[in-house]
Amino acid sequence: MPAMPVRYVGKCLSCQERSPDTADPDDAQLWCLKHAGATGDSGYELSAFLYFNAIMTDPAVGHRTAPPHS
Repeated sequence: MPAMPVRYVGKCLSCQERSPDTADPDDAQLWCLKHAGATGDSGYELSAFLYFNAIMTDPAVGHRTAPPHS
């Protein structure tokens, strides 16, 4: 997906609850801090990720191919 922004998510390492994913790392970190205040949980992970599309191609032909059917 062209020009997709990096997304961020906060995760509580105690209860595994996660923040909504967001384009702003500060929003994910703020969710962690609010969760810590509400629960007393103290271990968190802040992750960055990127959405993308993968399209199958046939290198011999140089064009897209239909995905296999199940």
